[in-house]
Amino acid sequence: MKTSAKGLIFDYGGTIDTNGVHWGEVILKAYRHFDVPVTREKFREAYVQVERTLGSRAVIRPAHTFRDVLHVKLKLQFEALNINDASLAEKIADACYADAGQTIYMASNVLDRLTKRYPAVLVSNFYGNLRTVLDEFRISRYFKHVIESAETGIRKPDPAIYSLGIKALGVRPEEAVVIGDSYKNDIYPACTLGCPSIWLKGKGWDDKYEATEHPCIINDFTELQELLL
Repeated sequence: MKTSAKGLIFDYGGTIDTNGVHWGEVILKAYRHFDVPVTREKFREAYVQVERTLGSRAVIRPAHTFRDVLHVKLKLQFEALNINDASLAEKIADACYADAGQTIYMASNVLDRLTKRYPAVLVSNFYGNLRTVLDEFRISRYFKHVIESAETGIRKPDPAIYSLGIKALGVRPEEAVVIGDSYKNDIYPACTLGCPSIWLKGKGWDDKYEATEHPCIINDFTELQELLL
């Protein structure tokens, strides 16, 4: 990738913690592993309902860890699906948490190398506890600034939240490389601002509505090293 990069802007959820796989797909896979009797369509309805609840109500607190977040999500999803099995919800939450921990550990090795060369900021739609989560997984040190939708009141795909990331880096748009898993939420906003971007294209949630082409697509977070170092 030919670029005059002077800084990196990372998405978090679906990029660093799942290596490009949408969290809906991650949790549905765990449902399948534990033989939860639910269709994809019913799960999707419950997933969206819970995300709207978490986005509109202060259910998640700043001190909540990601383990806490997953336990809250699974509890609410099971309620929406009328499944009365708290222990199973906890097992699924813990399994997803373990997977995320392994993925973030692998990503941290890449972040360690990249941020020795480039300053980095994080721009994320999250619940107001992202700094706690970054501390939990020991990756806070890689990010000069953390820009979170719950704090700014701006949510992706609004390019304004990425403008805050560019400002935090102190570079021109063409010098800030955006890295994310969602074309709609990450790549397209970057393009509107004139930022080069790298699309980590994994298993998406609305693939039929996503773009299929982009000048720079990767399928694994580790590929960033070859592109940027």
